[in-house]
Amino acid sequence: MNFRKALLEHRDSTVFETKSGSLFIEESEAASVAVVVFHEGNLTLVRQFRHQMDQQTFELPGGGLEHGEQPENGAKRELDEETGITVDQLTYLGTYHPQPYFTNRFSHLFFTSSIKNFGSQKLDEDEEIEVIQMPLKDVLKSIRDGKIHDGELGYALFLCQLNGYI
Repeated sequence: MNFRKALLEHRDSTVFETKSGSLFIEESEAASVAVVVFHEGNLTLVRQFRHQMDQQTFELPGGGLEHGEQPENGAKRELDEETGITVDQLTYLGTYHPQPYFTNRFSHLFFTSSIKNFGSQKLDEDEEIEVIQMPLKDVLKSIRDGKIHDGELGYALFLCQLNGYI
């Protein structure tokens, strides 16, 4: 590896300094999941405050995988926890690597339009997530107008369009 030295270790993550002096975060549990839910012309998004950015964000429902958890199972679990939506079927879209120069973290992306049930959220104690149903055309306009900035959402929608799902 092109790392000079480990600067900090915290739980399952290590911050390294590269030979060029930049930082890289390596996580042993680097995978997460996100789901594009398309139902009756609407996308299901979650709005939450991100302290790192000091603002509300619009994102796909999803989150980290538990140790040893299969991506599809994690996607269904995260979707249910964050939105209360349960689904029959997920279609795998691919992976998204948001900042490969900075971290090894990546997301498995899924698509579904097969909603089985709309239930209640099962949020963690420190989560405050609002579920938003937004028409696809409004999401695309918000991305174009710079009101939605999430790269994972944009890339997942691009994959959905390439595969004819939306």
